[in-house]
Amino acid sequence: MRMIGLLLLSALLASQPARAQEIAGVSSTVLSRCAGKAGSDVRQGDPAFVTIALDGRPWMTIDRTQDVVGSQPISTTVTGTGWRQRRDGTTIHFRFTCALDERGQAVLFHASALLHDLGDRLPPAIIVDGAAAYPDRASLPRGVELQVQLIDPAQPPASRIVAEQVVRSGWLVPIPFALRLPRDAAIADRTLSVSARIVLAHQTLFELAEPRLLAAPELSRFLALSLARPRADR
Repeated sequence: MRMIGLLLLSALLASQPARAQEIAGVSSTVLSRCAGKAGSDVRQGDPAFVTIALDGRPWMTIDRTQDVVGSQPISTTVTGTGWRQRRDGTTIHFRFTCALDERGQAVLFHASALLHDLGDRLPPAIIVDGAAAYPDRASLPRGVELQVQLIDPAQPPASRIVAEQVVRSGWLVPIPFALRLPRDAAIADRTLSVSARIVLAHQTLFELAEPRLLAAPELSRFLALSLARPRADR
């Protein structure tokens, strides 16, 4: 029965695509909610879980629907890509489907690992690797997430996000991230900026004081980001 539900979930088609609303951090709140559901599910099923990350733009698709999976009414489906890392350093890339109810809560999350032996691979991409550190040594509360965005300030607001990711991490500090840009992205003569913040329930705990400007050659270098507590005057 559970398998039937997952197949139905993966087959849901949208009547109309949803517009991703920009907020302070990620392009849509549904990405954060799906990351929270994914982190909870993985933590229960895999004690060796360390980090799980979901890609936002341009790899995420948000669809509105009116359907039922099992007995659960579904109003939104989110599909995309991501990766998870275990304590032994093993990294698994996957495609995911996430379903949200009418209240916007993520109720189902299903990830399928890529089958490289069968030629199942993610689209070619430029990978921007990095990690974000924060000053306090105390462990962060459960439920926090790292939100990272690569932005083109020269573009209109609706198309400024070049790549983004939400990361839920168990024990790794600094928190790793890996932004994926389409391989054919025209970035050779552009100066981009990266922003990052650690968020708990819409509250920013740590953030980059200012967006960090990056010329195209710097995208191939490891980005070590140092976050600080938000200034009181912001």
